[in-house]
Amino acid sequence: MSDFQIETVSDFQVEARSDSQVKCIGISELDLYPEYKNSGVEWIGEIPKEWDTVRIKWLSPVKRGASPRPIDNPIYFDDDGDFSWVRIADVTSSERYLEETTQKLSKLGSSLSVKQYPGDFFVSIAGSVGKPIITKIKCCIHDGFVWFPYLKLNSEYLYYIFTSGEPYKGLGKLGTQLNLNTETVGNISIPLPPDEYEINEIVVFLDRETSRIDTLIEKKQRFIELLKEKRSALISHAVTKGLDPDVSMTNSGIEWVGKIPIGWHITKLKYLVNLRNEKTNNVINYSTKIALENIESFTGKLLNSYSDFEGDGTIIKEGDVLFNKLRPYLCKAVIAPSEGVAVGELLVFRIQETLLESKFLLYRILTHEFISLVDGATYGTKMPRASWEFIKNIEIPVPSLPEQQAIASYLDRETAQIDTLIEKIKQSIEHLKEYRTALISGAVTGKIDVRGTVCE
Repeated sequence: MSDFQIETVSDFQVEARSDSQVKCIGISELDLYPEYKNSGVEWIGEIPKEWDTVRIKWLSPVKRGASPRPIDNPIYFDDDGDFSWVRIADVTSSERYLEETTQKLSKLGSSLSVKQYPGDFFVSIAGSVGKPIITKIKCCIHDGFVWFPYLKLNSEYLYYIFTSGEPYKGLGKLGTQLNLNTETVGNISIPLPPDEYEINEIVVFLDRETSRIDTLIEKKQRFIELLKEKRSALISHAVTKGLDPDVSMTNSGIEWVGKIPIGWHITKLKYLVNLRNEKTNNVINYSTKIALENIESFTGKLLNSYSDFEGDGTIIKEGDVLFNKLRPYLCKAVIAPSEGVAVGELLVFRIQETLLESKFLLYRILTHEFISLVDGATYGTKMPRASWEFIKNIEIPVPSLPEQQAIASYLDRETAQIDTLIEKIKQSIEHLKEYRTALISGAVTGKIDVRGTVCE
């Protein structure tokens, strides 16, 4: 008797529907200001009559950070130093606040850089270009950041303006394509409510509402991870224990496999598949070219069959199972949809059709147990890879061909439903992210009136 109960996707759909909801206010539920005027700034549009617009440089000069040179000199660093050293990676990995970095500067190092104190606001102009951050620690910034020495405006409000990405319209796309410097940042115009109290109300409103949205996104992301775990467990169980919960089991004699149904047999992979190694240097002549980037991890899905790879390839035919041998990508495997060529580090397995179903093998080699086994035998330092000599001697449990086909059909159906549910949740998350951006933009430009909502 199996101790694993096969749960269908309907069980998870019920869980998804019953997942506790986080109430987020809708933009349509909020009032508008009584009267608007043209701001004269494209990204801002109309603003409330009492508001104004102001260039950043009118609020404070815009300055660049500075680095001690040469930066790799150890005299500039001290693990017990008072000021943390901010790298682009530290800001990229942070959300709104910078709370820690991996290095600290010595007294000499910090004297040659630009010091920032808790509450200070600065913006990246290199790497994650345009990313704003508020520091909660004493730190020093290099010339990949700009800062605002005389800024008196609420830094939280300024953070929301910049994190929307709207001020960068016309300057490029938020990220590495933006071209920012002290002049372009200084010339950015921002909307300005008439008093500090209203600014604070906007910040408090956005803190509350974005927190609710972020909580809901986090719950959905956790549910996606749960679905992926259940998908993996479903596959692993089906290809090892079968579909009949009442079948008698016997010890397989293989530690990573455990018990298998009576009637199944243990066979080395080399007796079920042949490794194909028919090379061609004319990959351009094939309409189907499959490389690592074409394969989705863990799902066995072919994202597309185009690659601009121009080196040698291995000829494949429909039904061949392709398995990547590089350690970081062992979770990439797929069935060839047609004749073509596999390029890069893909092993091509041609199955013995009287013994093995391609889809059954695909599900087997995508289990965490199989991948972990192969991973433990990879060799090399810079880019470890698996060898066919090891893989061909892996013993796997194999049922009769009709049972393989039944298992494959069952898993096709169940994983398709789980994948559909995951995709719907991902779309929901994207909609929430879009709504979050729209809410921030609406609040900081006065398109919605959030006054009086902070006590609700």
